[in-house]
Amino acid sequence: MTTATLGSAVRSGFQRWQFWLLLLVLGLLSVMLVQAMAEEDMDRYGLENTSLDGYAALAQVLADQGVTLHPATSAQTAGELMQEHPEAALVVLSRGDVPDEEFLAQLREGSDRPVVLLDESAQLVSALFLEGEVSYAGAHAGGGPAEEATLDAGEQCPLPGAVDARDLRAPGALFYSEDPGCFTGFEDGAGPAQALVETPAGLLFGAPEAFSNHDITEAGNAALALSLFGEREDLIWYTPMRLDAMGAEDWASPVDLLPGWVIPLAWWLLLCALVLMLVMGRRPGPVVGEPLPVRVPGAETAEGRGRMYQSANAVEASAQTLRSAHLIRLARLLRLGSAPDESSILEAAARQVRRDPAEVAGLFAQRPRNNAELVGYAQALTSLEQDAERAVLTVHTRARNVPAQPDHPPGPASDSPADLRSDVQQNPPPEHPARLSAREEPQQ
Repeated sequence: MTTATLGSAVRSGFQRWQFWLLLLVLGLLSVMLVQAMAEEDMDRYGLENTSLDGYAALAQVLADQGVTLHPATSAQTAGELMQEHPEAALVVLSRGDVPDEEFLAQLREGSDRPVVLLDESAQLVSALFLEGEVSYAGAHAGGGPAEEATLDAGEQCPLPGAVDARDLRAPGALFYSEDPGCFTGFEDGAGPAQALVETPAGLLFGAPEAFSNHDITEAGNAALALSLFGEREDLIWYTPMRLDAMGAEDWASPVDLLPGWVIPLAWWLLLCALVLMLVMGRRPGPVVGEPLPVRVPGAETAEGRGRMYQSANAVEASAQTLRSAHLIRLARLLRLGSAPDESSILEAAARQVRRDPAEVAGLFAQRPRNNAELVGYAQALTSLEQDAERAVLTVHTRARNVPAQPDHPPGPASDSPADLRSDVQQNPPPEHPARLSAREEPQQ
């Protein structure tokens, strides 16, 4: 199959199914729009996210225990909630973003309220502990056999809630700290690497995955969650966003505020559009003329051709079309036959309108150079045709009004041959001048 045949087949198939394809695209766009506008929480570790990486189960358990959650997505909102609920506990969940410097300074100073810091990476730790009293030690995979993936609280653990939970099974981060902690992953020259440590800013826990819908039922994860978050009746849940770390002079790109799937989808749609343009833009061969299955009035065709000539500024072609049309109508008007030549038409028209044939021939020989001259040229041709039409109409009118005369009109009915002879004798006809001169010659 050649490229031209393939392109023709693709184009034919697209024309046949274009309605359904358009309907499918509109349906997909509608679904995406509905999902984008939906209020359902799809964020990782979201309190209303019911998927495997959400915290909906944890939020429901805390609500059953009488804990009221107060979500906050900005440092300003978190500060307002802290002033509104001075006895409330505070949770700072970092998913790669950190709060602004003012909020971090407030955390470094410490607080009377319980504070839990959830961070599975080194961003929050590096930004909060500038002097290195707490540092990132590495990652805990949390996979493999149960005995290898499970971390024990350990005898050195100073937190009763962690001791009651006994063990932890979830991937996350481990930290070095000067103070003893819980759930030791490994120990080296820098000290024990632990998932839960006490810091001046609050409790730092490196495995927030343990409280997700997927892992909260593993080992002692649920008991640890209740001990960390169920201490107070009000719990402020602050999730830092990227805008928190920007200053007043920083500029935020709108692309940063879009979901992660928007950019790949945009590139995919652009690629599909380019392929569609390539397929639809290819010409498999020369244009083939076909008779139209409908009849188009001549006036519409003439008007369309005139507009086309006008848009193309085709003065010469327009003048030639006008000359041809007027010659055809003059030939029919003067009844010059089926195929008279141009000179015969011009001579007959000049005789009919009583003009000089050279003048009429010069009119048809003119070549307009612009639209203004073309308008005057068209008016002159129209005037000539109208004069010829009036002349022909006048001749036909006169012919109908004049009565027919006989060649030898009969005399009065009372005239008889005898009367005619007596009339001739009484009134003889005059003789020819040549005969009179011949009779007078002998008397001379």
